[in-house]
Amino acid sequence: MEDDILKLTIDLLKDAFPNADFFFEVWKQDAKDRPESLKFLDGTVHLFEEYDIDYHPYEDNRTAVDTYNFKKKLLNPNPTRHLHQTKMILNHDTMNKTYLRDYDVIVRTRYDSIISSTEAFDYYVKICHNGQYVISVMDFSGDKKKRKFFNPNGISDHTYNHSTSRMVNDGGIILYPAKIWDSKVVDKLHNNKNLLAAEYGWYQVLVEATNAEHIMFDGCAKLTRCVSKRDMKLLKELMK
Repeated sequence: MEDDILKLTIDLLKDAFPNADFFFEVWKQDAKDRPESLKFLDGTVHLFEEYDIDYHPYEDNRTAVDTYNFKKKLLNPNPTRHLHQTKMILNHDTMNKTYLRDYDVIVRTRYDSIISSTEAFDYYVKICHNGQYVISVMDFSGDKKKRKFFNPNGISDHTYNHSTSRMVNDGGIILYPAKIWDSKVVDKLHNNKNLLAAEYGWYQVLVEATNAEHIMFDGCAKLTRCVSKRDMKLLKELMK
C-alpha cells in the first residue's frame, strides 16, 4: 500500500473514532523495509517477529464448516495467504493479552480496508456496547444499485443466516465487547491445529466460543482495492 493511502486510511479512522486509543500490529521486517511508513502510525506500535504455523487452517480442517463458501477455499488453496490470515488472529490475541484488557469496546480493522468519511461510526460503538453484540460493518458487493460506501444500507441480509455461514466478515471493521475475548480459546484452537483463517477464525473466537449475537451492517467500509476510482476521488476530496 502506498504511503498516501496508508495515511488516508489512518486519518479516516482517527476522524471516525476521535476518543479511541490506537494500536498497530507491524511485522519487524516491514518496519525495516518501510521505516518512513511508521510516521503515520500515531499510537502504540507492536512489532512482531515473523513465525511459522505448522498446520494449514483449511486443508487440516476440511470438515470444519459445511458451507459453499468454505468449500470454495478447499477448491482454491492459497497456503501463504491463508496462513497469513490465521496469523492476524493470533497477532490480535497478542494485542489483547498485552494492551486491550481494560477497554469496553474493541474496533479491529486491516491496513487494506478503508472506511467512509461520512458515516457516524459511534453509532456502531453504542450498539456494540449497549447490546454486547459482535458487529461487522462492510459493504457487501451483491447490491450494485446503491453507492453503499457513502450510504449505509442498514442491517445486512447476511445477519439472518450467519449461523449457517459461520463467518464474521473482516473486509471492513469488526467491533466487539472487549470482555468476550478469551485467549484460552485462541490458544486451544491453535494448539489443536483447529484455528481457521480470516472470517471463519473470527467467527470461532468471537461468536462460536462466546454465544454472542452477531450483527452485520451493509456499507461504509470495504477493502481498499474494491473502492471505485470515483468513490476514492470523492473520499480524498472530503478529507482535505
